[in-house]
Amino acid sequence: MKTVSEGNGRPVGTTRLSIKGQVVIPEAICKSLDLKRGDQFFVLADKDTICLRVLRPPTSREWAQLQELANLLMKGLSQPAAAA
Repeated sequence: MKTVSEGNGRPVGTTRLSIKGQVVIPEAICKSLDLKRGDQFFVLADKDTICLRVLRPPTSREWAQLQELANLLMKGLSQPAAAA
């Protein structure tokens, strides 16, 4: 595995597919993205390109906003529709 920096300072690297079908993400990339063991990824493939997107749980603020939105939606569902 080899890691270098792109012109914009972001780490890039190469890796290999293991016999078990596993790919190791280079250490510099893991550090730059603060990846930890057990992190989950959304994987998208198209022709010869594989894209990994880190799945992170919502922050407490995002969670509160989601709960507020859900409460508003539930209120709207429980009220009878206005006559037209």
